[in-house]
Amino acid sequence: MKAMIKRALPALLLAAAASANASVIELGSVDKNYGSAKGNVNPNTGIRKPCDKVTGNAVTVKDTASGCTRFNDEFDFSTIDYKSIDSFDLTLSFSNTNDFFKLVNTKTYENWFVGVGDQADHVSSSLMSMTKSNAVISQTFHIDAASHADVFSNIASSGKFYLSFYDESWVVSDFTLRSASLRLNGSNIAADVPEPSSLALFGVAMLGAAYARRRRNQLM
Repeated sequence: MKAMIKRALPALLLAAAASANASVIELGSVDKNYGSAKGNVNPNTGIRKPCDKVTGNAVTVKDTASGCTRFNDEFDFSTIDYKSIDSFDLTLSFSNTNDFFKLVNTKTYENWFVGVGDQADHVSSSLMSMTKSNAVISQTFHIDAASHADVFSNIASSGKFYLSFYDESWVVSDFTLRSASLRLNGSNIAADVPEPSSLALFGVAMLGAAYARRRRNQLM
């Protein structure tokens, strides 16, 4: 019995350790293709109202001018079963975040940022910088309670995530947003069943009890 415990104990402890690393899982995702999911695009046009423009497979996002509503989009993940949200991974596909003037080869010094909100008009103070690129690229942003403490808990509890963009530039600039994918990481409703770590500890206790009972019987 003693030899059996020695052989079983490492495996049980390994199972307990592995379960700790496997506790956070991908719960699901909300995907947007901006050829069809256009978000909030202001239809106004004009020289002094440079607003977002919908194309065949993307949205041209422009920085805000007076009288123009900034682009934003809602990601509703309330239908996904989850017990708790540990973090989000937001992957964007975009291009032209570092445009050039049409007539001269001079950079406009664009500096685009991603905004994360718990409401369409309430955005975290922690903006995330987008890579400057004229080519189409994908970039993933990680959002959790540490990085976005002012909105994270409200997003997780409401089941809604709001996306917006901001530019620091001395001229009106724009970029092309093609797609977005919001991935949820955490634990789901099924996590209420005993976790592997609990089962492993229970197994250790049962082996210990069996060994103690055997020892007691040998002494009697």
